[in-house]
Amino acid sequence: MTEWFADLVRDKWAVLTAQHGFAVVSEDQRQVVLDGAALRIVAVHDPHRGEFSAEVYPHGRERWQGWTYAGMVGAASLPRLLELALQEMHADPMVLRGDPEFYDALAERAQTDAEQWTAYYSGRGPRPGQPHLP
Repeated sequence: MTEWFADLVRDKWAVLTAQHGFAVVSEDQRQVVLDGAALRIVAVHDPHRGEFSAEVYPHGRERWQGWTYAGMVGAASLPRLLELALQEMHADPMVLRGDPEFYDALAERAQTDAEQWTAYYSGRGPRPGQPHLP
C-alpha cells in the first residue's frame, strides 16, 4: 500500500476530529494516537503480521482497560478495517462518550479475563469459556 497509515486514519476517521473533538497527537508508520477531552484512541497496524487494532480508553487508564476492535488485513483491506472500527465505535454510543461507569466495567471484565487465563495457563483453573463438570 502506497498510502501512509496516518493518512488513512485521518481520512477514514475524519468524523472523530470534526464532530467528536479528537486531534492526532502522534503518528508513525504503525501507530496513530488521537486525543479527545476524556478519551485517547490508538490505531495500530502491523503490516508484517497483517494485524490492525483500535483501542479507546480514558485518559489516565491503560489501553487494556478500554474498548478494543481488532481485525486482519486480508480478510478486509486496511481502509475497510478503519471504516469497520469507526462503525463499531458509533454502534455503541458509550464508547465515544467516555462514561466512567462504562469504562470501569470494561476494565473489570478485562482484569477478570486476564486472571482466568493466567490461572488456566499456570494449571490452576479451567480454560475460560469452556463448560466444566461440577
